[in-house]
Formats: sequence, structure tokens, C-alpha cells
Amino acid sequence: MKRPGLFFFLLLLSGISAAQNTDIVLNHDLYHYIDRLDIKGAADTIIPTETKPYSREMLAHIFARVDPKKLTPQETGWHLRMRILADDTFAIRERYRGLWGTFYTNRRDLFHTSQPGLRLFVNPVIHFAGGMDVNDYTQAASGNLPIYVNSRGLVVRGSFGDKLGFYTEVYDNVTRLPQFVFNSWKTTQTLHGEAFVKPFGSANGVDYFSSRAYITYRPLKNMRIKFGKDRAFWGNGYQSLFLSDHAADYLLLNIQTRIWKLVYTNHFTQMIHFVRNRNDNDGILPRKYGVFHQLTWYPQNQFSLSIFESVIYSPIVANGRRGFELQYLNPIIFYRAAEQYIGSPDNSLLGAQMKLNLLRHVQVYGQILLDDYNFGARDQGKGYWGNKLGYQGGLKYIDAFGITALDLQAEYNRIRPYTYQHFSVISSYSNYGQYLGHAAGANLNQYFFALRYHPFPAWNIFISYNHLNKGLDSGGINYGGDISVPDINRPGDFDNYVGQGDPWKVQQVYGRLSWQVDHTDIYAELEVRYRTENENRSVSALGGLRVNILPREVKF
Repeated sequence: MKRPGLFFFLLLLSGISAAQNTDIVLNHDLYHYIDRLDIKGAADTIIPTETKPYSREMLAHIFARVDPKKLTPQETGWHLRMRILADDTFAIRERYRGLWGTFYTNRRDLFHTSQPGLRLFVNPVIHFAGGMDVNDYTQAASGNLPIYVNSRGLVVRGSFGDKLGFYTEVYDNVTRLPQFVFNSWKTTQTLHGEAFVKPFGSANGVDYFSSRAYITYRPLKNMRIKFGKDRAFWGNGYQSLFLSDHAADYLLLNIQTRIWKLVYTNHFTQMIHFVRNRNDNDGILPRKYGVFHQLTWYPQNQFSLSIFESVIYSPIVANGRRGFELQYLNPIIFYRAAEQYIGSPDNSLLGAQMKLNLLRHVQVYGQILLDDYNFGARDQGKGYWGNKLGYQGGLKYIDAFGITALDLQAEYNRIRPYTYQHFSVISSYSNYGQYLGHAAGANLNQYFFALRYHPFPAWNIFISYNHLNKGLDSGGINYGGDISVPDINRPGDFDNYVGQGDPWKVQQVYGRLSWQVDHTDIYAELEVRYRTENENRSVSALGGLRVNILPREVKF
């Protein structure tokens, strides 16, 4: 069978008669607001925050279960705006004159219609912004560089009947990048979150096309299926060690089942192995595959415990081509056992995470990731290279110090060298040359702090501080930080430590002020960044208008 993945998808959809709703785009302000509802215990239901993106259907259910008595008067306007953005049924009921009686008649969408068997929502995608980047990077053509964003496109989504949902988003981007982002693109030939990127115009200009499209289907009340091109984020932190949204979109089949106090997620993917300096006549980029699953248990609304497992693998092995590995289609198998059964040719990872809400103001969360570990090697010496693991610990504090809508977050991430790497470079934990786990890869320590403040319903303030220490490869030696190289050519099997190699220290302060136009996804925005990389410094400012698109946030 040449296309077992497609066959499996068609088999699952063979009984389609109708479907459900679409998802909220990752990193939208709604995710932070749902965190607040979860920590406050404002909704009389479990809020499964461990796997993202969230479906609109799930958020509509949560908003319907919110007790208004648990919201302060200052929160009511903010709550209304968030509910209109998330809940299609609620927004449609919000009858509004809008523009010329045709546009924004639900206070949210440029155009919408609700007919028997059909809901349709159409919106523009626009980001027009300009500013300046001042830096002392030696690679810069000038210390003072104008920067801008020019994005234009369209998003169309909706549903047929009660079970089938659809989403498509396309937009073109012409951007002049800050120098540190452009330096990264020149080195890796990839821009985080995007696929094909080409230079444009003068210094620091790039041009790229973004697209995302999928359908969703609910065959059973407790099961949801999603197929298309998108990405995911698994965890409660700013970073995820398991599956993050740093890499470009990929083809996925996601199946989520909720029974009793359990949520089980299967995630089957086809990804791209990016080849640098590739010629167009070299043919298509090599494919790679990933399978992920996570089981989360909610003994009570305030606590969750999850176990995670994944395998990344190449369709080509030393003794031939195998294509898509049918062993991994088993949705309830232990992947590590299946991987050993076929000869251990693949890159498997295990993990666990937890979340605990306390006193209606605090959330404690964490993750631990195990790529490989040899307990016997501890008797032979310290710092064994094959003991590859990472962990995360974090704290969220909402309505801090008694100030409504002032929220704080602190997070620490530590990942040992060679984590995510594999002897087969195609099987590394990456898609299109971008990391699937922590956005900065491995061999690192990171401290992250954030302040979020919503003083008025339309205004939002976000300030973050990032401190990253990482070891880079040097002199052709693999020190364990670059996931895109095989885990060979090491300095030694023992005495490896976090931060080994060429030291790279990044500190970044980032601030964003947003003003929401009425109840739409339209924002007037100003963002400022101060960043140091070892001895290099940069300050950038960017202001403009953003419509149904998210700001490009650099997480390290």
C-alpha cells in the first residue's frame, strides 16, 4: 500500500454525514484568558489545558458554565469580548447594525451567515506595521535599519451541519526583519513557524507565503477528529518540551477522545526534512513521520496528570524503504515497545506533566522529558552523553497582589545535551529544520518571566523577560545543542554538561501594548524589544495594525 496514511484517514471519515467547529489559532489572547478561568475555578467543569489548540466548541461549553459571581465587575467587559471571539453561537446572537447592515453585524466578523446546515465566517488577514531596529551586530549593513511587516490575505471558516467544520487561511508576507532574526535565517535558511522563505529587496527583506487548512469531524459525542495542515502545542507553559508551535505547519491527523475523567490524544503527522542549499531540480524534500499520544487524568477540576510518548522516524532505513510505519497506527500501543519490536530504528521519547491550581490564584505546572537514559552508565562516570532528558517547572499567579487582571508567570527549563538528537538526522525532533520541542533546542538553561495586565476591556499589556544560556557546536564538534545534526562526533561519552561548547547567552526584554477595536480581532499595537546576544545588542520598535493575525513572537 503506497498511501496507508491517506487510507487510514478515509476509513475514519467513511461515515461522515455532518461536523463540528474549528480551533482558536495558537497564542491568541484567549488562551491566557482560559488559563484565568481555570485557575479561578470560574467554570463548573474540567478545562483540559494540556493539549492545544482549543476547539471553539469546547470554549463555548466552558463559557456557558462560568459562574458570573466569580467574576469581578472589572472583568465583565473583558469576559464579554473573549466570549464573543470564541463562541460562534453567542456571537451570532449579538445582533448589531454593523457597517451598512452587512459587515460586522455580530460585532466580530467582516461577513458571516448562518443558514440551516451552514455557518460561514469570512475575515481579512492584515498586518501593516513599521519601525526601527538599532543594533551593533557585525553582520549588519547598518546599525539603524528600518523594519516593517506587510501581510495580506483571507481566512474562511465555518461548519456544515452539527459535525463537520472547515478552516482555510492564506496570506502573503513581505517583511524586513530585525537583524538578529535575519542572522538566524541566513545561518539556518529557516524562519521559525514558516516554510519556504526567499530574500526580498534590500537588506533584511524576506518574502514568504503562509497557509493553513483543515477539517474537523465528530463521529461520536466524546471523540473529535481533525485532518489538515496546522500545528499543536502540548503543555501549560510558555515553552513545551513535548510538542511546541515553534516549527512550521505540517500535515496532521489528530484524534481526541474524552471519557469520564480521561482525555486521550493521538497525533499522527507527516513532516519535512529540510535540506539546506538545495537546488530546485533536486526533487521534493524528504518526508519524515511523527506519532504522538498523551493520556491526561483529571481526578478533580484543579489537578491533572499526563503521560506522553512520541516517535519520530524516517521512511528510509539502512536496509530499504519502509514508507509509513503501520505499527504506529495502533492508537493505544506503547510506542517504545513497538519501536523495539521493529528493531529500534527510530527516535522515541517519553514524558509526563502535571498541573495544580491552588487558592483560586496560583497554578503550579511542570514537565519532564526522557529521550534516553542509561542507569548503568552512572557507575562508569558523570555526564554520560546518552542520559538525555529535560525538565520544566513553572508558576502562574493571577490577580497578583490583589490587583484584578494583573497576572504573573515564572518558568524554568533545563535540557541536557543531545536531547532530541538521533543517529539518523532525518529522525531528529524537528520539522522543516525547526525544533518540535523547546524553541531553542537542547543543551540549555532558560529562565522566563512574564507580566500580563488588562486594565480595561480593550487594553492589554504584555511584558516578558527571557534569559537563555546555551552551548553551541564549535570546531566541527557536536556539543549537543543542534538538533539538526546526528548524535555522533562528540567530545566524549562522559563529562558532558549543560552549556558545554561555545557559550551563547541571550537576554531579551519584550513589551507589547494592544488596543482591541470593539469586539473584533483587530488591534492597534506597539511592541518594543531589547535584546543581547553575548556582546551584541539590539533595540527595536514596531507599531501598526493587526487584523486576524498574531504578532511574530520570538520565544528565545
